[in-house]
Amino acid sequence: MLSLKMNLAKLVSTIVVGVEDGIFEMSNGCICCELNDDLIELLIKIINRKDEIDHLIIETTGMAEPDGVAAAFITDPEVQHYFRLDATVCLADANFILDIVSERQEAKKQITFADHIIINKIDDVDELYQKEIINELKKMNPLASLETTNFSKVNANVLELSAYESKTISDRLIALSDHQHKDHVCHSGCQHNDEEKEGHHHHHSDVVSHSFTIEAPFDLLKFRHWINVLLMLQGERIYRIKGIIYFMHKNEKMILQSVKNMHTFQSGAAWGTEKKESKIVFIGKDLKREPIEKAINSCLHSESYFG
Repeated sequence: MLSLKMNLAKLVSTIVVGVEDGIFEMSNGCICCELNDDLIELLIKIINRKDEIDHLIIETTGMAEPDGVAAAFITDPEVQHYFRLDATVCLADANFILDIVSERQEAKKQITFADHIIINKIDDVDELYQKEIINELKKMNPLASLETTNFSKVNANVLELSAYESKTISDRLIALSDHQHKDHVCHSGCQHNDEEKEGHHHHHSDVVSHSFTIEAPFDLLKFRHWINVLLMLQGERIYRIKGIIYFMHKNEKMILQSVKNMHTFQSGAAWGTEKKESKIVFIGKDLKREPIEKAINSCLHSESYFG
């Protein structure tokens, strides 16, 4: 099975397969909006090659919204048969990133969709501004791993991040929850902190994130119906959803993630002796916490909610 890694740094309209075998070139040079016929044809050529390929790296334009391409690799069964989406990596210039995310919606989506953010040219800015960059990007996307570099010399193995594996998602959500302090628990068992009440608003962006920890189990049908409706009606404003979901009568964790207006569930590890509770993060544009919290309550298993 091939491992797919997406990089959002710059426009590349060709895919380098091997120096000795030449280059596969796309006719229109654009793959930033969807998995189009031109890219599918190219992928078929790659699949039909005799030699084994370990990684396919897709780089899109700095103006791209990468979720359209990623969606096909997550939700299309035929594509999934040959390719596994490993991670989305975003390369940011320390000199300009905060100005760019305050001006460009595409940049906001790239940051919020990233699984790993590389802040390059970090020595070009002073220590105080470095901290501001890191804090702001973490607020925009609390789920992404982040590193600072010079000359793009990364420490992380960006080809093997496994960001879409259930264990990685579970570990990140648990780590995020563990770092949240001053928790308040509502009647449904939904936890949040003082900063989250304000939705992580800050002067660089209208992107907000809301994290929830829910102790009571969900009703599977109610929850899936709500997520479908939510993404259908507000998909343009919701950039990412990731969660570990505790469903009544399910012995294993269910891992939720959304891309554009689509979502997927995959089975995770068994709960075992671990405390059963859901952890969900919503990232999007001007998302209000209260309506989401109210909807979450309505999806709880009725005996848990009223009992």
